[in-house]
Amino acid sequence: MPKTGLTPAAIRDKAIEVTVEQMRRHGFDKVRLVDIAKDLGVSHAALYTHFVDRGALLDAVSERWLNALESSLAAICRKEKDPIAKIHEWFQRLHRAKRDKFSNDPEPYKSFHVGAEALKPFYTSHLARVHRQLAHMVGEAVTEKKLTRYSIDRTVSLLFETTTAFHNPKLVAQHVHEKREPLLKQVLDVAIDGLS
Repeated sequence: MPKTGLTPAAIRDKAIEVTVEQMRRHGFDKVRLVDIAKDLGVSHAALYTHFVDRGALLDAVSERWLNALESSLAAICRKEKDPIAKIHEWFQRLHRAKRDKFSNDPEPYKSFHVGAEALKPFYTSHLARVHRQLAHMVGEAVTEKKLTRYSIDRTVSLLFETTTAFHNPKLVAQHVHEKREPLLKQVLDVAIDGLS
């Protein structure tokens, strides 16, 4: 255990927390590993055992937020209710989470956006996981004969593409001051009707 008294896992977690604080105070562009290490009371080299570079640390911040978001989306998937209603709720939650993150926590969101634009592994893994969640609900809807036109994979792709304006990081930021939930509902209604 290092002289901080923290386990390696605790150092990693604390580094992510300190990074978020520094992003909020100074902007994500000014986050430096040396400053994070200083705040943690560890050497700069010690921090490199947890994060290979600054980019890896920023990605870990985004990944932590996405994991929490995915957990809340997974809770919707597990609900015992109409699968079409779950699909609506799931997309609304995804949209609101990204909109609220941009509005309430802009610097970490900017870092997330940069990573998403670069298709970094944390983002592509996130996309794969949310596609699996959506496939679960679409599969339920197919079983209940509420979505019948295409395969589950094709339906997931079509629903995700149709709603891009409501969950793509760049597009969410562009429309952040608009109340878009009613439009999202209409878009989903039309898409689901076409897929039925």
